[in-house]
Amino acid sequence: MKTKADRELALEALSSAIEGELKILRTKMKGFEGEMRKFESKRMLSSKEFYEKFEGGELGDDEDYFKWWAAVQAHQSIKARAETLQELLSQCKQ
Repeated sequence: MKTKADRELALEALSSAIEGELKILRTKMKGFEGEMRKFESKRMLSSKEFYEKFEGGELGDDEDYFKWWAAVQAHQSIKARAETLQELLSQCKQ
């Protein structure tokens, strides 16, 4: 960057893009959280307990289990991405 003003403009643009992506990711996370809650109510098991049991081979191969597993995986992946972006956003605003 040539000047401090150029750097500030670039950081502002980057921050805005990250904030937009975080908004999208939060919306997606809420969707998966709702899906997970439905399975939790139906099976009377937390998603954490389900995931541990499913990964440990303690549950059957019911189609719902695979859908629940996919929701948990997607939620974890999106959450990790959101945390990384939040950290980058914090660094942009220093």
